Amino acid sequence: MRKQLFWILPSIIIITGIFLMFNQSITDVTEQPEANWSRGLEIGTTTVDKTFPVQETPGGNFIIQTYEQDKLRAQIFNHEFKQINEKTYDIPLDKWTRVFLNHDQLIYHDYNDIYDQDGDVIVSNAKRFYPLGSTILYIKENNLYELNPDDLSSTKIVELNKGMEDIIPFQGKKQLYFMTEQSLNNDVKLNIYELTDNGAKRVYSTSFQIDAMQTVEDTDFAVRDSNLAFMLETVQKQSQGSPESYTYVAKTSIGSNREPSLKPLTFPDPAGEGSLSEPNDITISYQNETLQLLFSANGFTETTYQENQAFNVYTATITDNGEIQSARKSNTAKGTVDPKRLNNSTVMWLEQGSERNNILISSSNPAVIDKASTLSQDDWLRALGKTFGMLAKVLITILATTIWFIWPVVFVVLMYVVKGRKLDEDISWFFYTGIVIYMLATFIFHDIIFIDGMFARAPDYLTFTGSSYIYTLFFALIAFIATQSTKATHDWHAPARIIYFAGAHILMLVAYFGPYYF
Repeated sequence: MRKQLFWILPSIIIITGIFLMFNQSITDVTEQPEANWSRGLEIGTTTVDKTFPVQETPGGNFIIQTYEQDKLRAQIFNHEFKQINEKTYDIPLDKWTRVFLNHDQLIYHDYNDIYDQDGDVIVSNAKRFYPLGSTILYIKENNLYELNPDDLSSTKIVELNKGMEDIIPFQGKKQLYFMTEQSLNNDVKLNIYELTDNGAKRVYSTSFQIDAMQTVEDTDFAVRDSNLAFMLETVQKQSQGSPESYTYVAKTSIGSNREPSLKPLTFPDPAGEGSLSEPNDITISYQNETLQLLFSANGFTETTYQENQAFNVYTATITDNGEIQSARKSNTAKGTVDPKRLNNSTVMWLEQGSERNNILISSSNPAVIDKASTLSQDDWLRALGKTFGMLAKVLITILATTIWFIWPVVFVVLMYVVKGRKLDEDISWFFYTGIVIYMLATFIFHDIIFIDGMFARAPDYLTFTGSSYIYTLFFALIAFIATQSTKATHDWHAPARIIYFAGAHILMLVAYFGPYYF
């Protein structure tokens, strides 16, 4: 055993460092988005990459539609997101198809005509189709209609302005609203209508001016009692690079004569420093009397190996004093699109894949938190990939430590030049002088290796006060014990033991600190 001590001792330290590195990788890739909020839980897959309707039943179950080639799958989940039932419908489906499903009644739109479940045409040449909770809106020939799912009759609601080809519906608790938006140059005009028995009643109208270089990309609105809020997402084209997006919000009330002002929003990154970038798929709603936005954005995450940036799901709450409070609702290295709120405690989104997209949810429901905490095969693979990437950093960090290693090597070479073969004799002062020179180099050039960025990235067990000096001295003691064992068991002379001491010490240190050097 003593003969093997010279490699067993440093090997134990290095293997322990690699194990801690892997454990840190597991911790990073499985980190919850925020306290008391679950990780993503996969509940299905779909072949399309856009909106999928969700219904919450009075009993607290969820009906989620997933799309496959020529097949609609309606899956029913309980409040713990355990699937309790499923039904499939054979209809032609692609990413343009929109479906109304209420109980067993199915009506769909193929971007041209509206059909019943048997494939019979109900309405031809319909430009737009809006499936809602218990009714359907559609646009045909510049007119907005309501389609009654029970008897398949159509009622004209309002004639839209020429050139207007889309509306934004909003299902309130008691009423159904829709918004029209018209943009001319940098003028944006918004009208809010309430659906009545006699058609549509305009309840609010306003206009905004945006920057002349910007164009409206998306709009949304929300109504709660008499409170009204608008969201505008604009894009400014750049002469070089990607277009820059901007988000604005305005708050007012129905019946108010005061013109609301657009407030530009910047979303702070709740998990990192600075702001979230490229917010998209933004929706606005009132949650517990407070205005809140749900969106996907690029923000900080430790689930990735190098960039520490990925698209995840976020909410932004706008307080009464105008403060913006962001919260992260997903934490994954994969791209997230089309986030959707199921209720106050659960959100859903698509995770893009090469052939199929995964449907995931996250929630504050304790049952979901527990269910989503299980490590998946993907978690293990991502943790292994991140660990191997960190090991690659260790190899590069070793190059930086040459500033330490070169000094004992130069000392040994110079002593051979001066003393020659006499150094092969057991000269204690030579060995200890070489060790002292190396240790002096580690302290003199301490800040070259132990940089501030390293401590910002490293875990807590490496960043306590004086940690770099404590680890340096502790590993020096281990290296010294292992080095001294070679004197009696392998008859190593002082030069070999000096070089071995420095090499073993460096390998042990970089196994712990190297992954966080850059």
